[in-house]
Amino acid sequence: MITVLVVTFVILVVLGSPVAFALGLSSMAALIWEGMPLTLVVQRMVASIDSFVLLAVPFFLLTGHLMAQSGIARDIIAFAEALLGRLRGGLGHANVATSVLMGGMTGSAVADTASSGTAIIPAMVQRGYSGQFSAAITACSSTIAVVLPPSVPMIVFCVVTGASVSRMFIAGIIPGLLMALGMMLTISLVARRQNLPRGERVALPEIGKAFLRSIVALTLPVVIIGSIRFGVATPTEASAIAVVYAYLVGRYWYKSLSLSDLRPIFLSAASTTGVVMLMIAAASLYGLILTRAQVPQAVAEMIAHLTSSPYVVLLLILLLYLVAGAILDLTANIIILVPILFPATVALGIDPIQFGMVTIIGLAIGLVTPPVGICLFVSASIAKQPVMRVALACVPYLASIMAVVLAIIFFPAIATWLPGKG
Repeated sequence: MITVLVVTFVILVVLGSPVAFALGLSSMAALIWEGMPLTLVVQRMVASIDSFVLLAVPFFLLTGHLMAQSGIARDIIAFAEALLGRLRGGLGHANVATSVLMGGMTGSAVADTASSGTAIIPAMVQRGYSGQFSAAITACSSTIAVVLPPSVPMIVFCVVTGASVSRMFIAGIIPGLLMALGMMLTISLVARRQNLPRGERVALPEIGKAFLRSIVALTLPVVIIGSIRFGVATPTEASAIAVVYAYLVGRYWYKSLSLSDLRPIFLSAASTTGVVMLMIAAASLYGLILTRAQVPQAVAEMIAHLTSSPYVVLLLILLLYLVAGAILDLTANIIILVPILFPATVALGIDPIQFGMVTIIGLAIGLVTPPVGICLFVSASIAKQPVMRVALACVPYLASIMAVVLAIIFFPAIATWLPGKG
């Protein structure tokens, strides 16, 4: 049965089938091979997405679409530039800062790349930065969006493992900021070597004005995290609050959203949600077959015989993630690999939150590496640069992200200290 499942899945993916269909069809082929009733398909797929926690996914995706349509990226970029533009390579620093601020609103790396990239990449090129440098910074910094809360991949991870969404959200704050700091340090080194331009010093009153123009938008992450942290709302309830807040900001503060804009925004968010939910449902069926065949238990036993060191296990898992991330989408990798690997980490006493952060960041690197690297392709397209040249320019910044993942592996408190014990 496992042979039919895996071979069918690989063939469908190679032929270009969407991952959700490849998961579902290969699972059906395995069930037919075993003579099991196909009614199990519908029952399992419907049950897997009948979850209160998963309601947060469409709400956070809708929030991201509303904020992107509002045009808030322009004010956030202006604030980041006023704050950091005087440094050598200042617009590169501002690009990273923008990803930190936007990531706390969209929860999607692709949304961050598209919304902020269309504004900041042309501005960087116009001011003397190379297109490759501009696209590389935009692509790499966008990975922060899936580490800082709210993060859709984090929600999917928690649904798969049963981990706390609240703890995962809060756990992402320190690693996300460390990723930003690492990239900014790398930019400083590159800026000195390449003699990148330095912006004009902005007076403190001007910085204050730029902050005030963007303060309403910058409050959204505080609303989300604050409501969860202080027990005012669950992550799902916070996602609904975020939608209302994003709409009110776009409609009455930025005055860039009208009622006629809502239909295409809702359709776009619904389309994205449909893709995510179908993938989760199909992967649940795939995972059921793997579980019935005791694959997770076999993997756990194999790892236990191989090594008893949590550090070595997480390093091996990270290596697997780097390969898998270059082949499949981040969400698909989570729902395929995590159910297999999670029991092994539990057996070794690895905190689910630590494992979750290694998973999210390790797989997020795949968003910037070819051949899949969707953020890489989006940023290269905006900058009108060859993809492989942008990929090479990404290497120093990916190294800084790798340093954060390795730090989490060897110093788990980086991920587990802020959320505390579950």
